[in-house]
Amino acid sequence: MEPVYRGLGRCVCCFWLAVAFDIVGLLVLLLGVFVNVFFYDLLIYAGAIVIFLSLIWWVFWYSGNIEVPPAELEDDVGLLKKDRGALGGLSGRCGASPVA
Repeated sequence: MEPVYRGLGRCVCCFWLAVAFDIVGLLVLLLGVFVNVFFYDLLIYAGAIVIFLSLIWWVFWYSGNIEVPPAELEDDVGLLKKDRGALGGLSGRCGASPVA
């Protein structure tokens, strides 16, 4: 029996890394906006870059949680479907009709 994933799914580490990057990036960006320092522009750009880099973790988390049924994976990994005969798989390919 396959494990059941609830809540955050399989890639919990990628989720928390994405959230951490978002929080750190937002804090750095807001420091650059509201704190009166001479390098405020560096903080604004650095915060925006960190928020942008969090997109990598969001994509990893999302793509790691995509579920594909095993029936759809059979063609991709070279497994034969069990209900087909020896020539049964040839009739559905390339628009060919079965020979009578």
